[in-house]
Amino acid sequence: MSRGTVPVWRPIDRRGSGAEQLLSAALFAFSIGFALMAIHAFAIGDRETSAVFSICTAGSFILGSAVRMVLLRHPISAARSGLMALVIFYTAGPLVIAVPLAELIPSFGIVDAYFEMCSALTTTGASTIRNIDDVPRTIVLWRSLCAGFGGFVSLVAALAIFAPLSIGGFEVKHILDRPTEKDHRTRIGSDLHIDRREAVERAIWAARLLSIPYCGLIVLCMLGLAATGIPAFEALCYALGAVSTTGFKVNAGGIAAYELWAAELVLLIVIVPAAIGVAVHMKALRGRLRAYREDPECRYMMIAVAVVVAILFLRHWIGAIETRSTDEFEAGLRALWGTVFMAVSYLTTAGFESADWEGATAWSALRTPGIALVGLAIVGGGAASTAGGVKLIRAALLAKHSLNELGRLTRPTEMRPIRSGANRVTQRAMRIVFVFVMLYVLAVVVSALTLTATGMDMIDALMASISVLSNTGPLLPMILDDSNAWTGLADAGKLVLCTGMIVGRMETLAVVALLSPRTWRK
Repeated sequence: MSRGTVPVWRPIDRRGSGAEQLLSAALFAFSIGFALMAIHAFAIGDRETSAVFSICTAGSFILGSAVRMVLLRHPISAARSGLMALVIFYTAGPLVIAVPLAELIPSFGIVDAYFEMCSALTTTGASTIRNIDDVPRTIVLWRSLCAGFGGFVSLVAALAIFAPLSIGGFEVKHILDRPTEKDHRTRIGSDLHIDRREAVERAIWAARLLSIPYCGLIVLCMLGLAATGIPAFEALCYALGAVSTTGFKVNAGGIAAYELWAAELVLLIVIVPAAIGVAVHMKALRGRLRAYREDPECRYMMIAVAVVVAILFLRHWIGAIETRSTDEFEAGLRALWGTVFMAVSYLTTAGFESADWEGATAWSALRTPGIALVGLAIVGGGAASTAGGVKLIRAALLAKHSLNELGRLTRPTEMRPIRSGANRVTQRAMRIVFVFVMLYVLAVVVSALTLTATGMDMIDALMASISVLSNTGPLLPMILDDSNAWTGLADAGKLVLCTGMIVGRMETLAVVALLSPRTWRK
Protein backbone atom coordinates (compact mmCIF):
# COMPACT_ATOMS: atom_id res chain seq x y z
CA MET A 1 0.00 0.00 0.00
CA SER A 2 1.44 3.36 -1.02
CA ARG A 3 2.04 6.13 1.48
CA GLY A 4 -0.95 8.40 2.07
CA THR A 5 -3.65 6.01 0.92
CA VAL A 6 -6.59 5.27 3.21
CA PRO A 7 -7.16 1.55 3.92
CA VAL A 8 -10.60 0.33 2.86
CA TRP A 9 -10.53 -2.48 5.43
CA ARG A 10 -8.80 -2.56 8.76
CA PRO A 11 -8.48 -5.41 11.26
CA ILE A 12 -11.33 -5.74 13.73
CA ASP A 13 -10.54 -5.67 17.42
CA ARG A 14 -12.39 -8.72 18.73
CA ARG A 15 -11.73 -7.83 22.33
CA GLY A 16 -14.87 -5.73 22.54
CA SER A 17 -17.36 -5.67 25.37
CA GLY A 18 -19.62 -8.31 23.91
CA ALA A 19 -22.70 -6.19 23.25
CA GLU A 20 -22.43 -7.06 19.57
CA GLN A 21 -22.59 -10.75 20.43
CA LEU A 22 -25.63 -10.31 22.68
CA LEU A 23 -27.59 -8.28 20.12
CA SER A 24 -26.62 -10.43 17.17
CA ALA A 25 -27.50 -13.56 19.15
CA ALA A 26 -30.97 -12.13 19.79
CA LEU A 27 -31.44 -11.38 16.07
CA PHE A 28 -30.25 -14.85 15.14
CA ALA A 29 -32.73 -16.26 17.65
CA PHE A 30 -35.46 -14.21 15.96
CA SER A 31 -34.33 -15.64 12.64
CA ILE A 32 -34.69 -19.19 13.96
CA GLY A 33 -38.12 -18.33 15.31
CA PHE A 34 -39.18 -16.86 11.97
CA ALA A 35 -38.04 -20.05 10.23
CA LEU A 36 -40.03 -22.24 12.61
CA MET A 37 -43.14 -20.15 12.05
CA ALA A 38 -42.64 -20.36 8.28
CA ILE A 39 -42.55 -24.14 8.59
CA HIS A 40 -45.65 -24.12 10.80
CA ALA A 41 -47.61 -21.94 8.39
CA PHE A 42 -46.56 -24.11 5.46
CA ALA A 43 -47.60 -27.27 7.34
CA ILE A 44 -51.11 -25.94 8.00
CA GLY A 45 -51.49 -24.74 4.41
CA ASP A 46 -51.16 -20.98 4.97
CA ARG A 47 -48.86 -20.09 2.06
CA GLU A 48 -49.12 -16.31 2.47
CA THR A 49 -48.10 -16.41 6.12
CA SER A 50 -45.28 -18.84 5.34
CA ALA A 51 -43.91 -16.51 2.65
CA VAL A 52 -43.91 -13.51 5.01
CA PHE A 53 -42.08 -15.41 7.74
CA SER A 54 -39.58 -16.77 5.21
CA ILE A 55 -38.69 -13.24 4.12
CA CYS A 56 -38.39 -12.19 7.76
CA THR A 57 -36.05 -15.13 8.38
CA ALA A 58 -33.58 -13.88 5.79
CA GLY A 59 -33.96 -10.27 6.87
CA SER A 60 -33.33 -11.03 10.54
CA PHE A 61 -30.26 -13.12 9.74
CA ILE A 62 -28.77 -10.38 7.54
CA LEU A 63 -29.54 -7.72 10.16
CA GLY A 64 -27.91 -9.80 12.88
CA SER A 65 -24.77 -10.24 10.80
CA ALA A 66 -24.65 -6.50 10.04
CA VAL A 67 -25.07 -5.55 13.70
CA ARG A 68 -22.27 -7.88 14.71
CA MET A 69 -19.89 -6.45 12.11
CA VAL A 70 -20.68 -2.82 12.92
CA LEU A 71 -20.41 -3.17 16.69
CA LEU A 72 -17.21 -5.19 16.41
CA ARG A 73 -15.68 -2.14 14.75
CA HIS A 74 -17.22 0.27 17.27
CA PRO A 75 -17.53 -1.68 20.52
CA ILE A 76 -19.44 -0.34 23.50
CA SER A 77 -17.39 -0.06 26.67
CA ALA A 78 -17.78 -3.00 29.03
CA ALA A 79 -19.13 -0.82 31.83
CA ARG A 80 -22.40 -0.18 29.98
CA SER A 81 -22.53 -2.90 27.34
CA GLY A 82 -25.00 -5.16 29.15
CA LEU A 83 -27.53 -2.45 29.95
CA MET A 84 -27.20 -0.91 26.49
CA ALA A 85 -27.73 -4.27 24.83
CA LEU A 86 -30.82 -4.84 26.97
CA VAL A 87 -32.26 -1.41 26.14
CA ILE A 88 -31.70 -1.93 22.41
CA PHE A 89 -33.24 -5.41 22.65
CA TYR A 90 -36.44 -4.12 24.25
CA THR A 91 -36.76 -1.03 22.05
CA ALA A 92 -35.63 -2.27 18.63
CA GLY A 93 -36.44 -5.97 19.06
CA PRO A 94 -40.24 -5.51 18.92
CA LEU A 95 -39.85 -3.56 15.69
CA VAL A 96 -38.11 -6.54 14.08
CA ILE A 97 -40.55 -9.20 15.23
CA ALA A 98 -43.62 -7.01 14.59
CA VAL A 99 -43.25 -7.13 10.79
CA PRO A 100 -45.40 -10.26 10.31
CA LEU A 101 -48.22 -8.76 12.39
CA ALA A 102 -48.21 -5.51 10.40
CA GLU A 103 -48.29 -7.48 7.16
CA LEU A 104 -50.81 -10.20 8.01
CA ILE A 105 -53.37 -8.53 10.31
CA PRO A 106 -55.47 -6.16 8.17
CA SER A 107 -56.46 -3.77 10.95
CA PHE A 108 -52.94 -3.46 12.32
CA GLY A 109 -50.59 -0.61 11.64
CA ILE A 110 -46.93 -0.58 12.54
CA VAL A 111 -47.63 1.11 15.90
CA ASP A 112 -50.22 -1.53 16.82
CA ALA A 113 -47.83 -4.31 15.84
CA TYR A 114 -44.99 -2.69 17.78
CA PHE A 115 -47.22 -2.36 20.86
CA GLU A 116 -48.26 -6.02 20.62
CA MET A 117 -44.73 -7.37 20.34
CA CYS A 118 -43.26 -4.97 22.89
CA SER A 119 -45.91 -6.35 25.24
CA ALA A 120 -44.75 -9.87 24.35
CA LEU A 121 -41.00 -9.32 24.85
CA THR A 122 -41.53 -7.50 28.15
CA THR A 123 -44.00 -10.24 29.25
CA THR A 124 -46.69 -7.62 29.85
CA GLY A 125 -49.57 -9.36 28.08
CA ALA A 126 -51.44 -6.26 26.88
CA SER A 127 -53.08 -6.85 23.52
CA THR A 128 -54.76 -4.60 20.96
CA ILE A 129 -56.17 -7.50 18.90
CA ARG A 130 -59.96 -7.23 18.89
CA ASN A 131 -60.87 -10.74 17.77
CA ILE A 132 -58.13 -13.27 18.36
CA ASP A 133 -60.07 -15.99 16.52
CA ASP A 134 -59.70 -14.10 13.21
CA VAL A 135 -55.91 -13.90 13.49
CA PRO A 136 -53.83 -16.57 11.67
CA ARG A 137 -52.83 -19.35 14.03
CA THR A 138 -49.17 -18.90 13.18
CA ILE A 139 -49.32 -15.27 14.33
CA VAL A 140 -50.86 -16.36 17.64
CA LEU A 141 -48.11 -18.92 18.12
CA TRP A 142 -45.44 -16.38 17.13
CA ARG A 143 -46.68 -13.91 19.72
CA SER A 144 -46.68 -16.60 22.43
CA LEU A 145 -43.23 -17.80 21.39
CA CYS A 146 -41.85 -14.25 21.61
CA ALA A 147 -43.42 -13.91 25.07
CA GLY A 148 -41.71 -17.12 26.17
CA PHE A 149 -38.41 -15.88 24.75
CA GLY A 150 -38.89 -12.55 26.52
CA GLY A 151 -39.35 -14.33 29.83
CA PHE A 152 -36.16 -16.31 29.25
CA VAL A 153 -34.24 -13.14 28.39
CA SER A 154 -35.47 -11.48 31.59
CA LEU A 155 -34.07 -14.36 33.66
CA VAL A 156 -30.75 -14.35 31.81
CA ALA A 157 -30.52 -10.57 32.21
CA ALA A 158 -31.20 -10.88 35.94
CA LEU A 159 -28.21 -13.19 36.44
CA ALA A 160 -25.88 -11.83 33.76
CA ILE A 161 -26.50 -8.09 33.95
CA PHE A 162 -28.52 -7.04 37.00
CA ALA A 163 -26.80 -9.24 39.60
CA PRO A 164 -23.24 -7.95 38.95
CA LEU A 165 -24.55 -4.35 39.01
CA SER A 166 -26.62 -4.97 42.18
CA ILE A 167 -29.90 -3.80 40.65
CA GLY A 168 -33.16 -5.50 39.79
CA GLY A 169 -33.77 -6.63 43.37
CA PHE A 170 -30.17 -7.68 43.97
CA GLU A 171 -29.37 -4.22 45.36
CA VAL A 172 -31.10 -5.30 48.57
CA LYS A 173 -29.82 -8.86 48.77
CA HIS A 174 -26.20 -7.95 48.12
CA ILE A 175 -25.91 -5.57 51.08
CA LEU A 176 -27.69 -7.56 53.75
CA ASP A 177 -25.82 -8.41 56.91
CA ARG A 178 -25.49 -12.20 56.73
CA PRO A 179 -24.63 -13.52 60.20
CA THR A 180 -25.96 -17.00 59.43
CA GLU A 181 -24.28 -17.39 56.04
CA LYS A 182 -20.71 -18.62 56.32
CA ASP A 183 -20.26 -20.28 52.93
CA HIS A 184 -20.42 -17.96 49.92
CA ARG A 185 -21.20 -20.93 47.69
CA THR A 186 -24.80 -20.86 48.93
CA ARG A 187 -25.25 -17.60 47.06
CA ILE A 188 -25.88 -17.28 43.35
CA GLY A 189 -23.20 -18.79 41.29
CA SER A 190 -21.30 -17.54 43.45
CA ASP A 191 -21.71 -13.77 43.08
CA LEU A 192 -17.95 -13.21 43.37
CA HIS A 193 -17.35 -15.52 40.42
CA ILE A 194 -20.06 -13.81 38.37
CA ASP A 195 -18.64 -10.34 38.94
CA ARG A 196 -15.35 -11.29 37.28
CA ARG A 197 -16.98 -12.45 34.06
CA GLU A 198 -17.55 -10.44 30.94
CA ALA A 199 -21.10 -9.77 29.73
CA VAL A 200 -21.13 -12.50 27.10
CA GLU A 201 -19.59 -15.10 29.39
CA ARG A 202 -22.14 -14.33 32.08
CA ALA A 203 -25.00 -14.50 29.55
CA ILE A 204 -23.78 -17.84 28.17
CA TRP A 205 -23.43 -19.22 31.69
CA ALA A 206 -26.95 -18.06 32.63
CA ALA A 207 -28.48 -19.32 29.38
CA ARG A 208 -26.96 -22.78 29.81
CA LEU A 209 -28.07 -22.88 33.42
CA LEU A 210 -31.68 -21.87 32.74
CA SER A 211 -32.48 -23.32 29.31
CA ILE A 212 -33.26 -26.90 30.35
CA PRO A 213 -35.39 -26.05 33.44
CA TYR A 214 -37.20 -23.27 31.57
CA CYS A 215 -38.03 -25.39 28.52
CA GLY A 216 -38.84 -28.36 30.72
CA LEU A 217 -41.39 -26.33 32.66
CA ILE A 218 -43.00 -25.23 29.39
CA VAL A 219 -43.29 -28.84 28.21
CA LEU A 220 -44.72 -30.02 31.54
CA CYS A 221 -47.26 -27.20 31.55
CA MET A 222 -48.30 -27.96 27.99
CA LEU A 223 -48.74 -31.66 28.75
CA GLY A 224 -50.69 -30.87 31.89
CA LEU A 225 -53.05 -28.53 30.05
CA ALA A 226 -53.49 -31.01 27.22
CA ALA A 227 -54.34 -33.72 29.76
CA THR A 228 -57.20 -31.57 31.06
CA GLY A 229 -58.79 -31.41 27.62
CA ILE A 230 -57.35 -28.21 26.14
CA PRO A 231 -56.28 -28.57 22.47
CA ALA A 232 -52.54 -29.01 21.94
CA PHE A 233 -52.06 -25.70 20.11
CA GLU A 234 -53.77 -23.67 22.83
CA ALA A 235 -51.99 -25.70 25.50
CA LEU A 236 -48.59 -24.78 24.04
CA CYS A 237 -49.47 -21.08 23.78
CA TYR A 238 -50.82 -20.94 27.33
CA ALA A 239 -47.76 -22.82 28.60
CA LEU A 240 -45.47 -20.22 27.05
CA GLY A 241 -47.58 -17.48 28.62
CA ALA A 242 -47.63 -19.15 32.04
CA VAL A 243 -43.89 -19.75 32.36
CA SER A 244 -43.16 -16.18 31.23
CA THR A 245 -46.08 -14.80 33.34
CA THR A 246 -47.41 -13.00 30.25
CA GLY A 247 -51.10 -13.95 30.32
CA PHE A 248 -51.96 -13.54 26.64
CA LYS A 249 -55.35 -14.83 25.58
CA VAL A 250 -55.18 -17.47 22.86
CA ASN A 251 -58.94 -17.74 22.38
CA ALA A 252 -61.80 -15.26 22.74
CA GLY A 253 -62.62 -16.02 26.37
CA GLY A 254 -59.15 -16.87 27.60
CA ILE A 255 -58.49 -19.80 29.90
CA ALA A 256 -61.81 -19.09 31.65
CA ALA A 257 -63.72 -20.05 28.50
CA TYR A 258 -62.84 -23.72 29.03
CA GLU A 259 -64.36 -23.72 32.54
CA LEU A 260 -61.88 -26.35 33.65
CA TRP A 261 -60.67 -26.01 37.23
CA ALA A 262 -58.00 -28.64 36.50
CA ALA A 263 -56.52 -26.45 33.75
CA GLU A 264 -56.49 -23.49 36.10
CA LEU A 265 -54.77 -25.63 38.71
CA VAL A 266 -52.05 -26.55 36.21
CA LEU A 267 -51.48 -22.85 35.45
CA LEU A 268 -51.38 -22.10 39.16
CA ILE A 269 -48.74 -24.76 39.74
CA VAL A 270 -46.61 -23.25 36.95
CA ILE A 271 -46.92 -19.50 37.54
CA VAL A 272 -45.97 -19.77 41.23
CA PRO A 273 -42.43 -21.15 40.60
CA ALA A 274 -42.12 -18.79 37.62
CA ALA A 275 -42.57 -15.85 40.02
CA ILE A 276 -40.05 -17.15 42.57
CA GLY A 277 -36.48 -15.94 42.27
CA VAL A 278 -33.97 -17.98 40.33
CA ALA A 279 -31.61 -18.09 43.30
CA VAL A 280 -34.14 -20.06 45.36
CA HIS A 281 -34.60 -22.63 42.59
CA MET A 282 -30.83 -22.96 42.22
CA LYS A 283 -30.45 -23.72 45.92
CA ALA A 284 -33.27 -26.28 45.70
CA LEU A 285 -31.67 -27.97 42.70
CA ARG A 286 -28.48 -28.33 44.71
CA GLY A 287 -30.39 -30.40 47.25
CA ARG A 288 -31.51 -27.69 49.67
CA LEU A 289 -35.27 -28.12 49.34
CA ARG A 290 -35.78 -26.16 52.53
CA ALA A 291 -34.72 -23.09 50.55
CA TYR A 292 -38.36 -22.52 49.61
CA ARG A 293 -39.37 -22.55 53.26
CA GLU A 294 -36.49 -20.31 54.29
CA ASP A 295 -36.85 -17.78 51.47
CA PRO A 296 -38.60 -14.65 52.80
CA GLU A 297 -40.18 -13.83 49.43
CA CYS A 298 -42.02 -17.16 49.40
CA ARG A 299 -43.46 -16.35 52.82
CA TYR A 300 -44.39 -12.85 51.72
CA MET A 301 -46.17 -14.32 48.70
CA MET A 302 -48.31 -16.57 50.89
CA ILE A 303 -49.08 -13.71 53.27
CA ALA A 304 -50.16 -11.38 50.45
CA VAL A 305 -52.44 -14.01 48.92
CA ALA A 306 -53.93 -14.86 52.32
CA VAL A 307 -54.70 -11.21 53.09
CA VAL A 308 -56.49 -10.66 49.76
CA VAL A 309 -58.46 -13.90 50.10
CA ALA A 310 -59.54 -12.84 53.58
CA ILE A 311 -60.68 -9.45 52.29
CA LEU A 312 -62.63 -10.79 49.33
CA PHE A 313 -64.00 -14.01 50.76
CA LEU A 314 -64.23 -14.56 54.52
CA ARG A 315 -66.93 -12.03 55.39
CA HIS A 316 -69.55 -13.65 53.16
CA TRP A 317 -68.27 -17.16 54.03
CA ILE A 318 -69.04 -16.61 57.73
CA GLY A 319 -72.58 -15.64 56.78
CA ALA A 320 -72.94 -18.77 54.64
CA ILE A 321 -71.89 -20.99 57.57
CA GLU A 322 -74.43 -19.33 59.84
CA THR A 323 -77.29 -19.96 57.38
CA ARG A 324 -76.05 -23.52 56.68
CA SER A 325 -77.17 -23.26 53.06
CA THR A 326 -75.87 -26.05 50.80
CA ASP A 327 -76.12 -23.83 47.73
CA GLU A 328 -74.21 -21.10 49.49
CA PHE A 329 -71.60 -23.63 50.60
CA GLU A 330 -70.99 -24.89 47.05
CA ALA A 331 -70.98 -21.38 45.64
CA GLY A 332 -68.56 -20.42 48.36
CA LEU A 333 -66.10 -23.13 47.38
CA ARG A 334 -66.14 -21.96 43.78
CA ALA A 335 -65.75 -18.37 44.92
CA LEU A 336 -62.84 -19.40 47.13
CA TRP A 337 -61.08 -21.05 44.20
CA GLY A 338 -61.71 -18.06 41.94
CA THR A 339 -60.36 -15.68 44.59
CA VAL A 340 -57.24 -17.75 45.27
CA PHE A 341 -56.49 -18.22 41.57
CA MET A 342 -56.93 -14.54 40.75
CA ALA A 343 -54.88 -13.43 43.76
CA VAL A 344 -51.95 -15.67 42.76
CA SER A 345 -52.36 -14.81 39.07
CA TYR A 346 -52.11 -11.06 39.65
CA LEU A 347 -49.45 -11.27 42.34
CA THR A 348 -47.27 -13.11 39.83
CA THR A 349 -48.32 -10.50 37.20
CA ALA A 350 -49.54 -13.27 34.86
CA GLY A 351 -53.10 -11.94 34.77
CA PHE A 352 -54.98 -15.12 33.84
CA GLU A 353 -58.67 -14.91 34.72
CA SER A 354 -60.55 -17.71 36.44
CA ALA A 355 -63.94 -18.94 35.25
CA ASP A 356 -65.12 -18.47 38.86
CA TRP A 357 -63.98 -14.86 39.16
CA GLU A 358 -67.43 -13.46 38.36
CA GLY A 359 -68.91 -15.55 41.15
CA ALA A 360 -66.09 -14.50 43.46
CA THR A 361 -66.80 -10.81 42.82
CA ALA A 362 -70.50 -11.34 43.54
CA TRP A 363 -69.60 -13.31 46.66
CA SER A 364 -67.34 -10.56 48.01
CA ALA A 365 -70.25 -8.06 47.85
CA LEU A 366 -67.72 -5.29 47.22
CA ARG A 367 -68.19 -2.69 44.51
CA THR A 368 -64.62 -2.79 43.27
CA PRO A 369 -62.95 -6.04 44.36
CA GLY A 370 -60.44 -5.67 41.54
CA ILE A 371 -58.66 -2.91 43.47
CA ALA A 372 -57.15 -5.58 45.72
CA LEU A 373 -55.72 -7.24 42.62
CA VAL A 374 -54.24 -3.90 41.54
CA GLY A 375 -52.33 -3.82 44.81
CA LEU A 376 -51.05 -7.34 44.23
CA ALA A 377 -49.92 -6.48 40.70
CA ILE A 378 -48.00 -3.49 42.02
CA VAL A 379 -46.25 -5.68 44.60
CA GLY A 380 -45.37 -8.31 41.96
CA GLY A 381 -43.32 -11.48 42.34
CA GLY A 382 -39.82 -12.31 43.46
CA ALA A 383 -36.56 -10.74 42.38
CA ALA A 384 -34.81 -12.42 39.42
CA SER A 385 -38.05 -13.93 38.14
CA THR A 386 -40.25 -13.38 35.09
CA ALA A 387 -42.79 -11.50 37.22
CA GLY A 388 -42.94 -7.71 37.20
CA GLY A 389 -43.96 -5.18 39.84
CA VAL A 390 -42.08 -3.59 42.71
CA LYS A 391 -41.01 -7.08 43.89
CA LEU A 392 -42.00 -8.79 47.12
CA ILE A 393 -38.72 -8.19 48.94
CA ARG A 394 -38.94 -4.42 48.50
CA ALA A 395 -42.62 -4.21 49.42
CA ALA A 396 -42.09 -6.30 52.56
CA LEU A 397 -39.09 -4.27 53.71
CA LEU A 398 -40.99 -1.04 53.12
CA ALA A 399 -43.92 -2.35 55.19
CA LYS A 400 -41.61 -3.43 58.03
CA HIS A 401 -39.86 -0.07 58.04
CA SER A 402 -43.21 1.73 58.18
CA LEU A 403 -44.30 -0.36 61.17
CA ASN A 404 -41.02 0.39 62.92
CA GLU A 405 -41.47 4.11 62.39
CA LEU A 406 -45.01 3.94 63.77
CA GLY A 407 -43.67 2.13 66.83
CA ARG A 408 -41.06 4.83 67.36
CA LEU A 409 -43.80 7.44 67.69
CA THR A 410 -44.49 6.13 71.19
CA ARG A 411 -40.93 4.92 71.93
CA PRO A 412 -38.55 7.33 70.15
CA THR A 413 -35.36 5.78 71.55
CA GLU A 414 -36.21 2.21 70.65
CA MET A 415 -34.05 0.62 67.94
CA ARG A 416 -35.67 -2.22 66.02
CA PRO A 417 -33.55 -3.84 63.31
CA ILE A 418 -35.35 -4.78 60.11
CA ARG A 419 -34.80 -8.39 59.13
CA SER A 420 -35.29 -10.34 55.94
CA GLY A 421 -35.36 -13.96 57.02
CA ALA A 422 -32.34 -14.52 59.25
CA ASN A 423 -30.44 -11.52 57.85
CA ARG A 424 -30.49 -7.95 59.07
CA VAL A 425 -31.21 -5.23 56.52
CA THR A 426 -28.78 -2.32 56.53
CA GLN A 427 -29.76 1.34 56.37
CA ARG A 428 -28.16 1.58 52.94
CA ALA A 429 -30.43 -1.17 51.65
CA MET A 430 -33.50 0.62 53.00
CA ARG A 431 -32.43 3.86 51.33
CA ILE A 432 -32.23 2.03 48.01
CA VAL A 433 -35.72 0.61 48.57
CA PHE A 434 -37.07 4.10 49.22
CA VAL A 435 -35.35 5.45 46.12
CA PHE A 436 -36.80 2.69 43.97
CA VAL A 437 -40.35 3.19 45.30
CA MET A 438 -40.04 6.94 44.77
CA LEU A 439 -38.88 6.42 41.18
CA TYR A 440 -41.66 3.88 40.58
CA VAL A 441 -44.34 6.28 41.82
CA LEU A 442 -42.79 9.08 39.78
CA ALA A 443 -42.85 6.89 36.67
CA VAL A 444 -46.54 6.09 37.24
CA VAL A 445 -47.42 9.77 37.65
CA VAL A 446 -45.45 10.92 34.61
CA SER A 447 -46.89 8.14 32.47
CA ALA A 448 -50.45 8.87 33.58
CA LEU A 449 -50.12 12.61 32.97
CA THR A 450 -48.62 11.97 29.53
CA LEU A 451 -51.49 9.63 28.66
CA THR A 452 -54.05 12.24 29.67
CA ALA A 453 -52.42 14.58 27.17
CA THR A 454 -53.26 12.02 24.45
CA GLY A 455 -56.96 12.10 25.38
CA MET A 456 -57.30 9.34 28.01
CA ASP A 457 -59.41 9.73 31.13
CA MET A 458 -57.33 10.28 34.26
CA ILE A 459 -58.47 7.11 36.04
CA ASP A 460 -57.99 5.02 32.91
CA ALA A 461 -54.57 6.57 32.36
CA LEU A 462 -53.56 5.78 35.94
CA MET A 463 -54.70 2.15 35.66
CA ALA A 464 -53.00 1.78 32.27
CA SER A 465 -49.74 3.16 33.69
CA ILE A 466 -49.83 0.76 36.62
CA SER A 467 -50.59 -2.10 34.22
CA VAL A 468 -47.59 -1.50 31.98
CA LEU A 469 -45.11 -0.56 34.71
CA SER A 470 -46.02 -3.71 36.65
CA ASN A 471 -45.99 -5.74 33.39
CA THR A 472 -49.55 -6.91 34.05
CA GLY A 473 -51.36 -6.22 30.78
CA PRO A 474 -54.67 -7.98 31.68
CA LEU A 475 -55.07 -5.63 34.66
CA LEU A 476 -56.69 -2.75 32.72
CA PRO A 477 -59.32 -4.91 30.94
CA MET A 478 -60.18 -6.54 34.27
CA ILE A 479 -60.62 -3.22 36.07
CA LEU A 480 -62.65 -1.63 33.26
CA ASP A 481 -64.54 -4.89 32.55
CA ASP A 482 -63.73 -4.42 28.87
CA SER A 483 -61.75 -7.04 26.96
CA ASN A 484 -60.86 -4.43 24.31
CA ALA A 485 -59.60 -1.84 26.78
CA TRP A 486 -56.24 -1.54 25.02
CA THR A 487 -57.73 -0.99 21.57
CA GLY A 488 -58.75 2.42 20.33
CA LEU A 489 -55.86 4.26 21.99
CA ALA A 490 -54.05 6.98 20.12
CA ASP A 491 -50.72 6.04 18.56
CA ALA A 492 -48.92 8.49 20.84
CA GLY A 493 -50.53 6.84 23.86
CA LYS A 494 -49.45 3.39 22.68
CA LEU A 495 -45.85 4.57 22.35
CA VAL A 496 -45.99 6.01 25.88
CA LEU A 497 -47.28 2.68 27.14
CA CYS A 498 -44.51 0.85 25.30
CA THR A 499 -42.00 3.03 27.10
CA GLY A 500 -43.69 2.12 30.37
CA MET A 501 -43.44 -1.59 29.55
CA ILE A 502 -39.70 -1.30 28.91
CA VAL A 503 -39.08 0.75 32.05
CA GLY A 504 -41.18 -1.69 34.08
CA ARG A 505 -39.27 -4.70 32.77
CA MET A 506 -35.82 -3.14 33.18
CA GLU A 507 -36.86 -1.43 36.43
CA THR A 508 -36.29 2.22 37.22
CA LEU A 509 -32.97 1.67 39.02
CA ALA A 510 -31.52 0.06 35.91
CA VAL A 511 -32.66 3.00 33.80
CA VAL A 512 -31.11 5.44 36.28
CA ALA A 513 -27.90 3.40 36.31
CA LEU A 514 -27.77 3.58 32.52
CA LEU A 515 -28.31 7.34 32.54
CA SER A 516 -25.73 7.93 35.26
CA PRO A 517 -22.60 9.81 34.08
CA ARG A 518 -20.42 7.35 36.01
CA THR A 519 -21.68 4.55 33.78
CA TRP A 520 -20.54 6.37 30.65
CA ARG A 521 -17.22 7.53 32.09
CA LYS A 522 -14.26 5.60 30.70
